[in-house]
Amino acid sequence: MDEVGIGLFNREMVRSIKQRWHDGGIGVIYVRFRIGNAASESVLQLWESEEPKMIWRQRLEWENFYLFARHPKDEPIDKLIEKAQERLNSKLRAAWAKAASKPGEDKDVEVSLGSAVAFPPATGRSSETVIFRMLMDAMEQSAYNLPIGTEHHEIGRQNGHPGMAIEPQTIEPQLQGKSVRIGTLAVPFPIFPARARVSEVAYLFDTNAKAQGAVIVDQGRPIGILMKEKLHQMLAGQFGLPLYWNRPVDRIMNNQPLIVDEQLPVEYVSQLAMARDFSQLYDVVLITKEGQMAGAASIRSILECITTLRTEAARTANPLTGLPGNEEIQHELQQRIALKKPFAVIYADLDYFKWYNDFFGFGLGDDLIRYVADLLRRERERFDGNGDFIGHIGGDDFIAVTGTEYAELLCQSLIERFDEGIKAFYGGVEVTTVEDRHGNPVEQGGVTLSLSLMLWDGEVPLAAEDIPRLAAKLKKQAKARKGSVYVMDQIIGMHHGEERK
Repeated sequence: MDEVGIGLFNREMVRSIKQRWHDGGIGVIYVRFRIGNAASESVLQLWESEEPKMIWRQRLEWENFYLFARHPKDEPIDKLIEKAQERLNSKLRAAWAKAASKPGEDKDVEVSLGSAVAFPPATGRSSETVIFRMLMDAMEQSAYNLPIGTEHHEIGRQNGHPGMAIEPQTIEPQLQGKSVRIGTLAVPFPIFPARARVSEVAYLFDTNAKAQGAVIVDQGRPIGILMKEKLHQMLAGQFGLPLYWNRPVDRIMNNQPLIVDEQLPVEYVSQLAMARDFSQLYDVVLITKEGQMAGAASIRSILECITTLRTEAARTANPLTGLPGNEEIQHELQQRIALKKPFAVIYADLDYFKWYNDFFGFGLGDDLIRYVADLLRRERERFDGNGDFIGHIGGDDFIAVTGTEYAELLCQSLIERFDEGIKAFYGGVEVTTVEDRHGNPVEQGGVTLSLSLMLWDGEVPLAAEDIPRLAAKLKKQAKARKGSVYVMDQIIGMHHGEERK
């Protein structure tokens, strides 16, 4: 396999594609799986090394993009991509079957795949536009492909029986650890009352080419949606006009639109939108503010926003762990404080990490840092903390922003699992003594984990820059104790009570 480029949507990537796609196009395979899934990660690494047609790759947290090119005498690019994806499918299914057969083995190996191809653009379209559309198509396809490892699970939303009046569900705000809210993508959308006639909506579509749909509201609250394409399909039938023309629009609208509050993160809304039935996959997402219609966002605008976020996240992420760096950490804390809702902050750092680096080497030191990052990710998912944020401050220092209701349990679990896993990093060496930063010997069984847990009630005045200062006090208490520990405190302004756990 020739050298594979790394990066996503940069100048070198575009240049590389332009050099190759006149030989019959370019293809992409998009892979999404849970971080910390060791079985899937191993399979991906093996698969990458065995694919001679791969020319470019990029990993963004749990998402992977693999670009392929063909030589003039090769089979068509779509066949090439199809076979490469099937080879990956086979390896992943084997890994899933192996994990499922072992008691106590981590069986959460769900992996979603999508693929797409692109050819040199026609006149009037830029290469960048064609490449971007290819990436988006692969992401969209993965949303309705059955994930590997979920063959026996039901996918998709349950629909009511025909004629049944179903109350549309509004997804309420939840902190998701993302920095861009869906409300920023809201744009005005045509609105009609529930008793408006179908003919009125049809007239709007006929006289306004840009109108792609209409929202049906009841006292300002969205209750349904009618997309232009679907209305035209209904009216085009043999009895379409006489059957529907004068009926109230609420009789034919989609009464299960995706309605979300403006505070929801764009990434989370994207997941909800992609989980819809295929017939509704490209319907706009309705956005509310305090229950009232605030606008709508198209699937295209949501996916474009996510791509921008991913690119920016990759630019600012810590290169060792892929976790958000200090810029995003500060942004996240500011956003949480602005919402004025309770949250918890956990500062995590390793004790005697310098000794470990000096004794075992920087390579294993880097492995230990990545282990802590993966441990934080896995424990977040184990507690179903989809809204949690994890960042890498630098070195062996990490931060997690999580819910107050389970923050203490999370700390306890982190310590337990860290103490179990750290033993493997000594390579069979029995450690009884370490050295502190000054080179003084300390009777200690190796590296330990110190956690500083701060709880905020959402009311006490707080600024993002106050949090590191408050954490420093708890960190000092934790490091004064032997072994892996956590110290918890309530943020109550300038004065702190202290509670040792």
